[in-house]
Amino acid sequence: MSYKANILVVDDEEALQELITAALTRLGYRVTCASDGAAGVEKVRAERFDLAIMDIMMPGMDGITALGEIKKLDPELEVIMATGHGTMGTAVQSLRKGAFDYLHKPFQVSQLAAVVERALEKRKFNDIARAIFSTIKPDELPRIIIDSAMRILKADEAFLAVAGRDGRLAMDLAEGLDSPEMAAARLELCRRAGPRLAAGGAVTLIENPAEDKVFAGIPGTEGIKASLLLPLRDGDTLAGLIGINRRQSGEYYGENDLQQARLFGSLVNLSFRNAKLYRQLQETQGQLVQAEKMSALGQLAGGLAHEINNPLSGILGLTQLVLENTEKDSQNYKDLKDIESSVFRCKKIITSLLSFARQEKTRLEPVSVNEVLEETLTLCARQMELKHIKIERAFGEALPMVNADFQQLMQVFLNILTNARDAMPDGGVITITTSLARDAAGRETVSASVADTGPGIPQELLGRVFDPFFTTKPVGKGTGLGLSVCAGIVQRHNGAIRAESGPRGSVFTVTLPV
Repeated sequence: MSYKANILVVDDEEALQELITAALTRLGYRVTCASDGAAGVEKVRAERFDLAIMDIMMPGMDGITALGEIKKLDPELEVIMATGHGTMGTAVQSLRKGAFDYLHKPFQVSQLAAVVERALEKRKFNDIARAIFSTIKPDELPRIIIDSAMRILKADEAFLAVAGRDGRLAMDLAEGLDSPEMAAARLELCRRAGPRLAAGGAVTLIENPAEDKVFAGIPGTEGIKASLLLPLRDGDTLAGLIGINRRQSGEYYGENDLQQARLFGSLVNLSFRNAKLYRQLQETQGQLVQAEKMSALGQLAGGLAHEINNPLSGILGLTQLVLENTEKDSQNYKDLKDIESSVFRCKKIITSLLSFARQEKTRLEPVSVNEVLEETLTLCARQMELKHIKIERAFGEALPMVNADFQQLMQVFLNILTNARDAMPDGGVITITTSLARDAAGRETVSASVADTGPGIPQELLGRVFDPFFTTKPVGKGTGLGLSVCAGIVQRHNGAIRAESGPRGSVFTVTLPV
């Protein structure tokens, strides 16, 4: 048999136990009784209760002492204290010990029912708040929120809709919507409710939307009796909303429901802000780890490069000297040419290593990112044409200048474009986009992204693309230092570089402060 809550009654008066038990049982609660404080504590130790109603003056362990022991066992258990002999001092003492409220005997059943309901509402909201804040991971929050909305507001359906970059709402998660048509109808209802949501209230209530001329003609809304829309805001921007609906077989939302919805909405908004801060913290932590790793590897690589460069120069010089006295048609000549080619390749790797490790002062001056990209494209346009690669430009107009080293930025974009070209050996499209943006701190930046239509980078490798010596190219085709050099240059410009990938290709984005 189901019941609304499990309540413990602790009182040494048997008649009062029977009265409270009869009254609360009629209201749908399950009641367990104990005759003194010690017995009440043992009941709590053995079983889970949602609420306790306890007399203060009892033989043996009194109610105040029992309250303290119960709170040690279950801090979340709400306790209502009751007595016919207490004073205001004992009431205050019990509240300080953690009691929810205080009843003076004799009390009316209606008084008891009201305080019990308030205490259980507080317990329910504590449970929901604990559930909502049990995670700060953005991918876990939606399910917790929808489940909580269904439970706390006794809804037949609930959904979370999130605004995209264009501001249009899209369904993120839903419960109780049995078809795509139902989901589409709810989104259309939300769209038409836009002016009411924009008014800035915490809750928007729509009753019988099918009979409201604003929502007329939306198929599937005939089954909705009442809809609560809770806006999720990012500053002054509508970031999404939660829809909580009751169908025609249910009741309308009352004032108590609206109060619960307002409190629930504020908790959800706070949880989303916490999740956003957590995500930003993770990104910042990752950047700090990457910067520390790059610094350590840069120092190591620089020292190794200098040590290796000297003997390689000797090998190259001796090889070229022997080549001058060797017949060109002989096998020895071919072998020496292979040695020469390999040495040149080693020297190229060392040059990249030194570039990666070099900590020379960057010469900053006002630079147009669009001009840097155009100059870079001039260098590689012929290579792109031979590989049947089309370049599409989506340059932002009137972008502000950034303080940068023109040549170093060219090196960054040339490396990214070269990687995009190599990812599409059979041809494809490279789309270059520049725009004005803002970083996590709200500062103005210029963003430049290079998107290709290649096979993309596997997700398990995406986090390693800026690591020195890591490459997805075949052996002999890449040094694994190009993107490491790019990351080092961008960091010296106080900017950021990130990689994204999917089934339709990869996108590398460079962000530089204005």
